[in-house]
Amino acid sequence: MRSALNALGVVEDIRYDVELALTEACANVVQHAAFSDEYEVSISIEGATCSIDVVDSGHGYDEASLQASMPHPSAEEGRGLHLIRMLTENVQLGHHPKQGTIMHFEKKLEWEPNSLISQLS
Repeated sequence: MRSALNALGVVEDIRYDVELALTEACANVVQHAAFSDEYEVSISIEGATCSIDVVDSGHGYDEASLQASMPHPSAEEGRGLHLIRMLTENVQLGHHPKQGTIMHFEKKLEWEPNSLISQLS
């Protein structure tokens, strides 16, 4: 992801936000999608919007735990979804038809002044 966004000329802060959000989403699957060790990541860029879907085949999620408040800053767990919501836009969680969870989030991209895309815009 980092290399692709860098090659496109996305500004560093935005690249970092997307990379961290994607890392947190994948870590959530590894940690919380019990009975499943597979997941799929789909990334698309249309115009200046990067859309990411992370789909697992685990047991789904608990609605109540998703509404929990931000954990204490020294806590070692529980910040992933909060970080994704702070770093990206249009965060959506849903139950995948084949069980599991689909997490969707988007990030508005900004281009470096000398990038090819900014010159074409």
